Amino acid sequence: MAQVNLARVTKSFGETKVIHGIDLDIKSGEFVVFVGPSGCGKSTLLRMIAGLETTTSGDIEIGSERVNDLPPRSRDIAMVFQDYALYPHKSVYENMAFGLRLRKTSEEEIKRRVGDAAAILQIEHLLERKPRQLSGGQRQRVAMGRAIVRDPKAFLFDEPLSNLDAQLRNEMRTEIKKLHARLGKTIIYVTHDQVEAMTLADRIAVLSAGKVMQYASPDEIYNRPAAKFVAGFTGSPAMNFAPAKVSADGASVMVAGTAIKLGYPRTSAGGREATFGIRPEDISVGAEHANEISARVVVVEPLGAETLVTIAIGAEKPVEMVTRLSADIKLAMGDTVNVSFNSAKTHLFDVTTDMAITS
Repeated sequence: MAQVNLARVTKSFGETKVIHGIDLDIKSGEFVVFVGPSGCGKSTLLRMIAGLETTTSGDIEIGSERVNDLPPRSRDIAMVFQDYALYPHKSVYENMAFGLRLRKTSEEEIKRRVGDAAAILQIEHLLERKPRQLSGGQRQRVAMGRAIVRDPKAFLFDEPLSNLDAQLRNEMRTEIKKLHARLGKTIIYVTHDQVEAMTLADRIAVLSAGKVMQYASPDEIYNRPAAKFVAGFTGSPAMNFAPAKVSADGASVMVAGTAIKLGYPRTSAGGREATFGIRPEDISVGAEHANEISARVVVVEPLGAETLVTIAIGAEKPVEMVTRLSADIKLAMGDTVNVSFNSAKTHLFDVTTDMAITS
């Protein structure tokens, strides 16, 4: 295991700066996920840690050793790619053994390590097959096995599940989490899928335009987002946003002509324009609360165990919001309902900076 530290790391391609002075500390044995939309710089950052891209400035340390000038093979890391990168003419066994042979590892040790990795990944019965004889999930297990046999300081995963179908992604996500628990190794994982990030990570680095918008636990990312971008990128459906005017005492907001109580006074925002945010599950329909608001049902989307309902509040310039309700609540388009907002789960964001207003 090893800690990985990034200090003021930047990357430019010609005149174009794609990574803007990133600082990150990744603890030994920690599972950290880089998440963000396409083009945010997450894969570039991972490739810099691996040594596949050079840094323009800043320092990268793996296990307290500065590795900026070390080639990938000298960094003692193992990378798992999205496209598996298996040798098509070699068997599963030979694919997993290849890196060890390059290191002049004894055949006895190779056999032991490959056997141990195959047992962990439950692919012992596939060792004599060629990659073309395997499913996508099996190929990804082989790619992971090839990384495991090297016993590196850290594993780097670059969107390893993006080529798999939804069901297989769910299965492999579980296997990767089990693998981390079993090996206890440092893992840095890149994905654009916020569900993968939330379910796998000890901590998540949310990236946008080459900058880290927030670096925190999944719970903090979800419940205390530092910026509107973070709040909108996590959660499915995403957080609802609406333009709002904060009351003078900072205790409530006006949204579409409707007063909504806030969880605690935002004294610094009193009297200002702001962006109001609330997650779908924090809006109740039909419950009896003192702060009930009348709303109109716009869309009903049954999902089996739950139903997503889009409501519109306000009459003159209505604002639409999505709510997540129990499937037992039966509504139809055009219904008028009473809704209430969980004031403890409300959020405010600055209209200029999009950063969270917390006090």
